[in-house]
Amino acid sequence: MATAPAANSTQHQGPKLPPHSGDVDEELGRIRLALAAVFSPSNSGNGSEQWWAQRQLADQYLTSFQATSVSWMVCDRLLQGDISDVVAQDALPSLRDSLLAHLNRYAADGSEGPLSTRLAMCISALAVQMQWTTVVSDLLATPQNVHVVMLILRALPEECASDRLVLADDAYRFKMRDHLVSFAPNVLQFLHAHVTDASRVLKVLHLWIRYVPVHPQTLVESPLLNAAVQASLPLDEALQSDDEDVLRAYCRVVTEMGESYMSLILSPQYLEASQLVSWVLKCSGMANQEIASITLHFWYRLVMDLESVDPYDWRQELIDAYTPHLLQLIDVCIKSLMRYPADMDTIPEDLLDELTRHRFYVAETVEDCCRLLGGQNVLQRIGNLLQQEIHAASGNQVWQGLESCLACIGAIHRFVPSDEAELLPLTFQLVPQLPTEIRPLRYTASKTIGKFASWLAFHPHLLQPLMPYLAQGLSVPECAPAAAVAIKELCECSNQSFAIAEPVMELFQGLTPGTLEVEDELQILEGVCRALSRQMQDARGRGNDTQAALTRLAQPIGTRLAASVSEPNSSPRRIIPEIERLTVLVRYLVILYDGNATTGLHPMLELTTSIWSFLDAAVIRFPGDIVLAEKICRLHKHSLRSCGAQAYSPMLDRLMTQLVQSFERSHQSPFLYAASICIAEYGSDSTYSNRLLGMVSAMATTCFSFLRNVDELTAHPDVVEELFYMMGRMMSNCPDPLVQSPLLRSLLQCAAVGMQLDHHGANKGTLKFLENTISYGLSLREQKKPACQAPLEEALSQEGQAIVVNLMKAMMGDLPEYGNSQIPEILWKLNLLCPGLLTQWLHSAFAGTLTLPEGAKNDFIAALDTGLARDEFSMAVRAFQTACERQRRLRKGPRRN
Repeated sequence: MATAPAANSTQHQGPKLPPHSGDVDEELGRIRLALAAVFSPSNSGNGSEQWWAQRQLADQYLTSFQATSVSWMVCDRLLQGDISDVVAQDALPSLRDSLLAHLNRYAADGSEGPLSTRLAMCISALAVQMQWTTVVSDLLATPQNVHVVMLILRALPEECASDRLVLADDAYRFKMRDHLVSFAPNVLQFLHAHVTDASRVLKVLHLWIRYVPVHPQTLVESPLLNAAVQASLPLDEALQSDDEDVLRAYCRVVTEMGESYMSLILSPQYLEASQLVSWVLKCSGMANQEIASITLHFWYRLVMDLESVDPYDWRQELIDAYTPHLLQLIDVCIKSLMRYPADMDTIPEDLLDELTRHRFYVAETVEDCCRLLGGQNVLQRIGNLLQQEIHAASGNQVWQGLESCLACIGAIHRFVPSDEAELLPLTFQLVPQLPTEIRPLRYTASKTIGKFASWLAFHPHLLQPLMPYLAQGLSVPECAPAAAVAIKELCECSNQSFAIAEPVMELFQGLTPGTLEVEDELQILEGVCRALSRQMQDARGRGNDTQAALTRLAQPIGTRLAASVSEPNSSPRRIIPEIERLTVLVRYLVILYDGNATTGLHPMLELTTSIWSFLDAAVIRFPGDIVLAEKICRLHKHSLRSCGAQAYSPMLDRLMTQLVQSFERSHQSPFLYAASICIAEYGSDSTYSNRLLGMVSAMATTCFSFLRNVDELTAHPDVVEELFYMMGRMMSNCPDPLVQSPLLRSLLQCAAVGMQLDHHGANKGTLKFLENTISYGLSLREQKKPACQAPLEEALSQEGQAIVVNLMKAMMGDLPEYGNSQIPEILWKLNLLCPGLLTQWLHSAFAGTLTLPEGAKNDFIAALDTGLARDEFSMAVRAFQTACERQRRLRKGPRRN
């Protein structure tokens, strides 16, 4: 009796609604089914009652769905995909009208809340998908609610161009774009009629300029832009407004117009178009640097496009026409864009980083001006401003103008002639007199000294007060990086009349380790090495001087290294700086060595031998420290390259043994990288082939001991990356012993697994090995090496299918794909090497795939069968990937990476 009422009640109420899911993908599937039921055609036959009941149930589910937390995400996904399989074509107008009614209701008060904005986006996306190619004309015909029309006009161009909008046929997008272009004049007239709402008009205009290729003449003839600004405030007053929204909107519109209509600016109508350039210039001079920086890309485009104008006479006419604008732009950069704010000391660290990036782009803008105006003209312009700032700064603490001028002078150093004798002498005489306590000013001054090192090398009399200035700057933490780099750059320009190796060496040796950041100390040491190298080259043959300089620099470092390694409480952080110092010494101190047996070992090899035991002890003591391993391997690499392969050969076996043993102990990837350097240096010499094979075989055995499945490969992506780059070098430099070894097949098996890793380096390294292997197979066609060709073909025939299946999965989006250029190359070469096998493997790869359009598959197979050239085949691969990506997004959403 207790269950009867429940049963009767169930029969009366009908089936219960399933609960909503919090998972977007799962709920999206249910919503598709519900929409299909709601919008399915009615059935007037015997099943009409059942049809009506299902429709009512689906309607209830959709109604309750609107209150769930995932509803917006599901609706967004739904409208970004192809809706033709969800809503019947004859029901689309009803859906559109419903959305328009909702938008009119929510936007009736003129507000721009997230709901009304999202509805406008939905309507715009739907318009493209249902090919509503009269949308603009329909909206403008009866604009009952101007605000609603503005919302849709603002969303429509961006949605039409958006990659998020996945269409069954891209022709829909092109048709809508043609419609927008044809009705652009009508839209401009509509916006002009409502120009009093300047903020909204500017937002709409900005997006139409960005996404719709409106004809330049249409825009030139429209008074809209000027009217929109004047409706808010007169132009000059608008630029001083405190309303950042108005300023940003105006600046974006003007900049977008300038970039979109660059062809008009550089056309015979440049006199009319110059007004647009003037507007951009005024925007560049806005007090708000963040908004003014919006215009910087326009100036870059103007310079680049002007440089490409032909013929030369026409280009020069345009340059002459825009020279006044560019000269004013230099003034703007110095007086406004490059200028540090007055509250510099209180700016948070994250905003300082943004300010640094901003100043970098301003410096590039000033440099770009030199490309058209010449370095001397730009320098003269900056010099005039510098003179003004010197007078303005005398007797007070206003330093920003001086700093801005120095920063811009440094930015154009590459364009200033070496015989400049007016402004630069004044500048470098001024530097030692600048206030030393203003750290940003000192930093920029030090940096500028380094930028003009080559000029100072021809004017050494100016350097005498500058070197103490830089040396003192090393004691200021904020200025030390610039001072250290400047010292290095001066050393790079050392010559017989500008010999600074000895004073800088004394400066370096006078530094107490730890007083400077290691990076700054290494900059000075590099400078010492470069200056000494130039000095030794000028005095060729003085071997004693070379050995003495090397000993003088290396001995203190080696002593500290030995102490750091042996000290009981030592750590990698104490050892690493000494290894970095030795690396700089080995890399940048160029020693002339004739290679004769009578001269003994190369001095750098002697140095390496003397510290070998300490390096080995450090690796044994700290096997798990990857930074230490990287630094030691980097030292070995530069030692080998500094000596040269022939001079280093007595140490090669010892190095390879150490790399194998160190990798076996630590499983650290830098040892694999160092091994690949050995292959690059010695692989082309057949006398080393077997020894190199022994090294890589031992390392591969170690790898396979802890890389046994995809999870273990995923846990060590750096090892996978370096393993396959190393093996790729073997295949490029000495492939024969590897191809004849059983190791090749194991590597191909491992590569098939490594291709599945969602790691850029591991994925690329794996593909590089495969590409090199197949390239070698093709080269064997012209070589008579049956002992190599047979095992290679056998290994590929056994393991090729798994590799090709994974390649196709990557192209279809089922596996990560980072080899944008490598995958087409591998397939193209495989098709040359073994076309029949490749076809079989492809059919296995295509079997059972849901994301593969039949037409795309057939076109891809045809591209293989017709034997296209490499570039044409790459285009066919891209077309195949695009079709698969569209199909995937229509079904499941975007690909994994």
